Amino acid sequence: MNKIQLVKPSQKFLASYLETLKEAEIYDPTYSQYFGYTRSDIFTDFENYDKGINLPENYVPASYFWLVKDNEFIGEISIRHRLTPALEKYGGHIGYKIRYSEWNKGYGTKMLSLALIEAKKIGLEKVLITCHSNNYASKRVIEKNGGILDSKIYNVIEGRMIFTLRYWIDLSNK
Repeated sequence: MNKIQLVKPSQKFLASYLETLKEAEIYDPTYSQYFGYTRSDIFTDFENYDKGINLPENYVPASYFWLVKDNEFIGEISIRHRLTPALEKYGGHIGYKIRYSEWNKGYGTKMLSLALIEAKKIGLEKVLITCHSNNYASKRVIEKNGGILDSKIYNVIEGRMIFTLRYWIDLSNK
């Protein structure tokens, strides 16, 4: 049976998660930076983010979840508990990534759907999600989950001008 679920990061799925890092280097060496948690205290880091403890400057509390299929890591999603002015422009409440080899299989849509339920449990009434204007897959994922385009803005990210789409999702029916 192929059971797909959203779980808190755990040792049970760590080997599969680390395989994702190796896989990313094969497909696109720059992509592996998004799966950057390789330290041995990864689970302490996730707990600290959830509780808002020892956060880097300008970071906010965030809950992390892994999408798994049976015992295989598929993707990661984070739910930021609140927004800063910077996150209102770029980043929003939710950030996600899917294992490179699992792209275009519907996992992003499923993962976001499950994460919206978790966001409501945290106490969020609506969430902001942003994506690059040329990230058509992410646009589809957001729109399939009820995202309503609010605005299109330019951001300067790492010295590059990025055209960003800002979507809101109402959680009242989740």
